[in-house]
Amino acid sequence: MKRYILALATVCLALTLAASATVNVTVTAPSNGAQVPSPFNLVAQATSSYTITGWVVYLDSKIVYTAGQTKSINTNVSAATGSHQLVTRAWDSTGAYGSAYEQITITGDGGGGGGLPSPPPWATVFSHIEDSSNWSWCHDPGCAGGSGKGAYWMAQYQGSPSRDGSSVEFFNSGAWANALWWHKFGAHNNVRNFLFDFYLYLDDSSKVASQALEFEAFQFVGGYNYMIGTECDYGSGVWDTWDEASGHWYHTSIPCPKFASNTWHHIQMYQTTNINSHQYTYVTLVVDGKFYPVNITRNAKYLGWSDNLGAQWQLDVNASGQGYHEWVDQATLTVW
Repeated sequence: MKRYILALATVCLALTLAASATVNVTVTAPSNGAQVPSPFNLVAQATSSYTITGWVVYLDSKIVYTAGQTKSINTNVSAATGSHQLVTRAWDSTGAYGSAYEQITITGDGGGGGGLPSPPPWATVFSHIEDSSNWSWCHDPGCAGGSGKGAYWMAQYQGSPSRDGSSVEFFNSGAWANALWWHKFGAHNNVRNFLFDFYLYLDDSSKVASQALEFEAFQFVGGYNYMIGTECDYGSGVWDTWDEASGHWYHTSIPCPKFASNTWHHIQMYQTTNINSHQYTYVTLVVDGKFYPVNITRNAKYLGWSDNLGAQWQLDVNASGQGYHEWVDQATLTVW
């Protein structure tokens, strides 16, 4: 009888633990209702008062991904063109589970504008960044890297060249010199998706003077710096991604020949952050309408900076030291 009572108590305790455990699953990419290409990037986190022990992802009730003991997942999922139900589920050590249900659309043309997701209605949009006040800038090696030589400046509200009558003009010169300009929007700690969109115009000198053209969206959360940096590396002819933890650029296989001068180029990027794993993912790059799946994850670094969010542009000069100009117009950062 004692054994029976003990066994019954053990079962009751297990059932009580399972009943009291709550598993919360949050998907940061793709968003519910998003239009995405195939494969699409799936980023999710799970929380529980107990250890997360397993994951299963269902696409139209079919298992497309599984994982073991981890608090977050970051993977790519392939799917046919059309509408799909996506279910992301995680279990904890008590056997309790939580699920996130989404409806997504796989588009044959690469999704909402070349493989880019359609932001939800509640997304925050920072538009016409080039016309915003309170810009910051630097030229010294400790801030922008490079030699610190030469001259640099910016001029807003330029009527020509411009797409809407008001662009911002950047200039930099000096052998191996870098100049950086950035704009902060304040803390937005709950956003995990970043859609960066702007137009770029370069002069003839850029073809012989530029070492690289850098473009970044960034987020500082809990002291960690998520510097989602990309650059068109004229020296290597490919796009690079930045890893904040190691402080290095890494080449991708995506080609980046020198931009044609005296014409506008359209740059669009979709990126995500994961504050649980302290990582960020380059998901999609679109250059003049050409879609490139990137799907590269890099690592944030703890710097202790105050929480913030922003965008920045940097001009790097090669050994020639010759100055060149870059204009930016219709710059928008959409976050959710």
